[in-house]
Amino acid sequence: MNRGDDRYYGGDAFASRAGQAGQEPCFMGANISPFKGPMVSICANCGRERASVANAKKRCSCIPKGFWDASEAQEAAGRLDAGSLVRLLRSRTDLSQEALGRLTGLSQSMVSQLESHKRDLKDVVKLRRFLNGLGAPRVTTTRTQQESVESTKLLAHAAQVTMGAAEIDPHRWRGPNIPETPLPVRRVTGTDVDHVETVTKALRAADYQLGGGACLDAIMAHLAYAHRLLRAAKPANQLGLQLYRAVADLHNLAGWASFDVGHYKVAAEHLSLALEQAQYIEEPSLVANVLYRMGRLHLHRGHTLQALRFLQLGQIAAQDSGCERTVALMCANAAWAYAVLDDQKRSMDSLARAHDAFARAEADTTPWVRFFHETDLDAMSGVVNAALPTPSPRAYTATTEHLYRAVDARSPAMGRSQAFELTTLATAHIRNGDPDQGVHVGRQAVDLARQVRSVRVIDRLAPLQQAALAYRTRGETAELAAEIATLRTS
Repeated sequence: MNRGDDRYYGGDAFASRAGQAGQEPCFMGANISPFKGPMVSICANCGRERASVANAKKRCSCIPKGFWDASEAQEAAGRLDAGSLVRLLRSRTDLSQEALGRLTGLSQSMVSQLESHKRDLKDVVKLRRFLNGLGAPRVTTTRTQQESVESTKLLAHAAQVTMGAAEIDPHRWRGPNIPETPLPVRRVTGTDVDHVETVTKALRAADYQLGGGACLDAIMAHLAYAHRLLRAAKPANQLGLQLYRAVADLHNLAGWASFDVGHYKVAAEHLSLALEQAQYIEEPSLVANVLYRMGRLHLHRGHTLQALRFLQLGQIAAQDSGCERTVALMCANAAWAYAVLDDQKRSMDSLARAHDAFARAEADTTPWVRFFHETDLDAMSGVVNAALPTPSPRAYTATTEHLYRAVDARSPAMGRSQAFELTTLATAHIRNGDPDQGVHVGRQAVDLARQVRSVRVIDRLAPLQQAALAYRTRGETAELAAEIATLRTS
């Protein structure tokens, strides 16, 4: 690679940061040779000699100009995934770990741990400095900041609703993207409410098996019908409360399916509405279930601290419900968030509480948590151990034991869940030095991902793709990575 080529460039941030750190500016690091001959220019970031004196005024040539045009770089920056960016730069440039450290203000050891999946960069200030140091497009930071503001507002509203401090007005319950329906309803009967509940149950089953993309349109049409009933109902009587409960559950499903197809803002609006409705009718187990889904949405998007706060609110509601299975659901998902945050002790403690609560749970539980069976607890246990940033033989053993048990117990009706578990299992195998089994399981995950209509399933293949690309020998792992890349861009 010709470091003096005009195809490479550095940003203003490079020069300013180097100056602040007391180093030579990026575009000039001049050392005078004690021997006779031309002056030798040294790049202050990468430490390499420049070609000649004529190049001394050029900016640092470390980052390829087209680097931020690549979809992988944009996606990694959008997720605030410092590790992926380090791996991309190390694979596509001649940058050393020391040079990346000088660019971003990190130590060489931290850069090494980011590259090897052992650590993640979660501090907001360090992340911003990291992105600025690499010359990331400003739009990425702006979008991330906007998402953070929206998440904070949603969390504040959820806290007020959960704690009973928000004023809830049922007349404002409209919901996003609900089709207009000209036919009014003058009276609501028990048969109407039963119909809403029955259809919601069938749509939820379709979502589990085929993904949100297979049923979201039907869910929205059903919501339009349910809101016609809602406008005619009297919430003070038992039938009205039953309808409110059914509509809250339907918005909960609409939010989950919207999340599954990547409509995150719409998903948050549906879930926020479901939370208000659940609190209005005083159903703490449903409140907890909605907060669990809000937490999962933020966990998927890389907003782990906000995800944990939603799940902690859900734990309060779960305790109020008196339903041990709801408590187990919330604790298991909180354990996942703690694992991503590299807090192993809290993660394992929370997972142990989930197992204890599940063991105490009665068979007849609240309807919104009946999906959470022993298989799901096994799956969560495997995912939690796999999410720990510092790998260990013990965590790897726990990951494989729990996930194989969960996969074996899944029926074809749970295709999306099985795809998630196979993906996590394959990633763990490759990262822990068993690429043959990882490729075998990974291809099963890719086959399932092609069958379900879920953006979330495709997104969750990204760590498997990275693990396959990073494996020290190519061959079948490279082929698996190529299959996933094709699926993610199609």
